[in-house]
Amino acid sequence: MLENNTNISIEEIAIGLIMSVLLAFFICFVYKKTYTGVMYSKNFNVTLLLVTIITTMVMMIIGSNLALSLGMVGALSIIRFRTAVKDTKDSAFIFWTIAVGIACGSGIYMIAILGSIIIAVILFFISKGVFDDTTYLVIVHTDENVDVDKVTDIIEKHCKRTNLKMKNVNSQGTDITYEVSFSKGEDSEITKEIKEIDGIKAINIVTYNGEIAG
Repeated sequence: MLENNTNISIEEIAIGLIMSVLLAFFICFVYKKTYTGVMYSKNFNVTLLLVTIITTMVMMIIGSNLALSLGMVGALSIIRFRTAVKDTKDSAFIFWTIAVGIACGSGIYMIAILGSIIIAVILFFISKGVFDDTTYLVIVHTDENVDVDKVTDIIEKHCKRTNLKMKNVNSQGTDITYEVSFSKGEDSEITKEIKEIDGIKAINIVTYNGEIAG
């Protein structure tokens, strides 16, 4: 018969679970406020909440008992995630919840609190666009008589980095694709100035993850 792995009191268990719940809600709040994808998933946010609490419970159960830890590893190895994580940042949130759960389950609350605050500050800082220097594809469809150099001049004026990826000329006109990098908000200025050129059919600005920027 397995011996009780730790002498955790009811008060310690309650404090650990309460801290886990509070920090889990904090993580959910940060995820919702800093989400920048196409469609926010409430179910994924609820999953973050549950993972934090469940990890805390698992750590309390395992404690320092080697037999329980080996049995838990074997039990968890049969669990597979059927839904792929679409955004790499979502994976970081999952690791964050697991780390907080481990800390709360081990009674190391200060690391969980300070670590969560630092991560949240970094995420809010980045979400404000301070380091927003994403690479985009600017696709311009023009008539055959349009001066392509005018389009290039406008893009080079607003973009930090410009690279002509493709130029397709046919009887209907010209299709040009640029790989560019610009600061947040510059896409509206680029599209506005290019549209003022006579003969422009359409403009598409797309990030490499498939999101339409303008």
